[in-house]
This record gives sequence, structure tokens and C-alpha cells, in this order.
Amino acid sequence: MYEPVFTPPPRSWREWWSAVREFTAGWYGIAAGEVSGYHRQADRLGRHLGVSLSPSIHEWFAFAIDLQQAGIFDRAFGGDRFTVGWDESIEAMYLLTLGEKDVCWGVQQEHLADDDPPVDVWHLAGSGLRSWRWSHHHTPAISQFALQHLIHRLVPAGGVHYAFMPVSPENAGLLRGAELIRDAGLTSIDLGAEMLIEGEDLVVLAGKSPWTPPEVTDITVHAVIGPSRTGSIPPLLLDLAPGLKDASRRLPRPAR
Repeated sequence: MYEPVFTPPPRSWREWWSAVREFTAGWYGIAAGEVSGYHRQADRLGRHLGVSLSPSIHEWFAFAIDLQQAGIFDRAFGGDRFTVGWDESIEAMYLLTLGEKDVCWGVQQEHLADDDPPVDVWHLAGSGLRSWRWSHHHTPAISQFALQHLIHRLVPAGGVHYAFMPVSPENAGLLRGAELIRDAGLTSIDLGAEMLIEGEDLVVLAGKSPWTPPEVTDITVHAVIGPSRTGSIPPLLLDLAPGLKDASRRLPRPAR
């Protein structure tokens, strides 16, 4: 059963990556591994570029390769491609490419040495072209970029991933009430545009998704429900997104 790992909120790049690794271990049943902030491939790329790369870029290398060795990277990242390298045309280091090869995520040159750099997203400039067009800022840190992908792609064995879009601002506002969250037996941290809520075998992201363009203001809710939560979705979340009740009914009953 998954147990919350993001409370109290991480305060450093190392704490964020430790929580991301624990999150992955909790849902996929693998070893969490150690956060080192170093990987020889990242070191080699940094020396080629003449810059000391961020420890979070190093950790992205190490984390992705650990998942590949555990045989779960494709599942955890939904078929998106671990394609790290430098692109001179956009002056950025790309971290991941969408499976369809028309979107990539990366770190702009001026942030390569930051502790936990922000991640931007680029789209192909046009049909048949191999040049990229900057789209928007995606997440404020690489560690949160990894977490966002993990949550959006997560479908636990015997569980479901349910998405609601849009959600009324009034309902979403309920999630800003820390006392309501505690009373529901849940924990939460503020990610800025979104709230991350956790409970036993339950993860919820609610707010403005980084996948949506800046001009789109719709609020979305992603709820990952593990098999042990059958029939026990907290009422607060059912009020927020009533479709969760139907989702929970589709879960297999836990073994007794």
C-alpha cells in the first residue's frame, strides 16, 4: 500500500528527489535508491558543454537509468523517451521527448547550473520540420517535472487513474483548506498552481495543469486510486469530483 511521502514539504533539491524516489518505490514496488546528485553521463555532457551541470540534472540521469534498469521506465513515463542532450538551436538541454516526437521538455542554458532548474516545453515548429518552437514554462524544477510525469502516467495495478476537467473554482478552492484536508485524514502540499494531496493508496493533483497552455485557465483534478481504497474515498474528494465514486466502484475488492 502506498504511504504519503511529501509531508512535510521538501525544502531542497535533495529532499525533493528523495521524495520522488520514495513515491516511485511506493507505487511500483521497487527499491527507492539513493540520491547522489551525480551521474557520469551527466558529468561527461557537462564537460563537453564547459559547464558544471545542476545536481538535479545529474539526478534526472540517475533516476531515469535506475527506472530503465528496473524495467519500468516506459510504464512510468507512458512511452515518452529519455533523450537527454544539447540542442544548439534552442540553447537548451532537453530531458524527455514525447513518444510522438513532436514535444520535448528541457532546461534553458542560463539555468543549467541551478540546484533544481525550471523546465520548459517546446513543440515542433511545423509539419515536416525538425526545428523547435518554445511553448511555455512547464514546472519550476526538474524534480517536480519528474513527479508530474509520474502522477499523470500512473495507473496502479488493481487501481485506476481518474481525470476531471474542468472542475469548478469553488470546488477546487476546498483544497486550499488545510483543516479540511487534515479532517479527511489526508496530507497536502502547495505546488503553486496545483495542490498535491496524499493518503493511503491515494494521490490527487488539483489545479492548473502544466500540460495546458498559459491561456487555458481550466482547473483539472487527477486522482490515482489504489486497490485498498475501494469504497473509502474521502468525502471531501467526492464533493470535489463526484465521478470518483463511480471510479472507486470499478476497483477490485481487496483480498481479506
